[in-house]
Amino acid sequence: MSDNQLQTDERRQETRLETYLESVLEQKEHTIYTTVINLSEQGVGFLSARPFKKGEVVNINLSFHKQNIEPITLKVRVQSCREVDLEYYIGGVIISKTDEFERFYAAIPQVY
Repeated sequence: MSDNQLQTDERRQETRLETYLESVLEQKEHTIYTTVINLSEQGVGFLSARPFKKGEVVNINLSFHKQNIEPITLKVRVQSCREVDLEYYIGGVIISKTDEFERFYAAIPQVY
């Protein structure tokens, strides 16, 4: 996947951090593996094998087996979805986050 294919107009007010975090997405009857590729305090960008519609709400679960970080669940409202190669890039707004996420996000520059 080329960098050009993932470039978007920057609409976030916060700094977007590049990541590569394995995650699991849950929504009603769907549970699929995803990859979080960028993160800000208010939003998340991830790659998914299936598309989602704008406005849909999903849970993104992050767990860190090799680090002493509690699993994190983010409730995300999908803002955009576009096909990139053989998968979908989805951008969303975090509508519910935990204290664990706040601590994790603050530590990202030190971890990655």
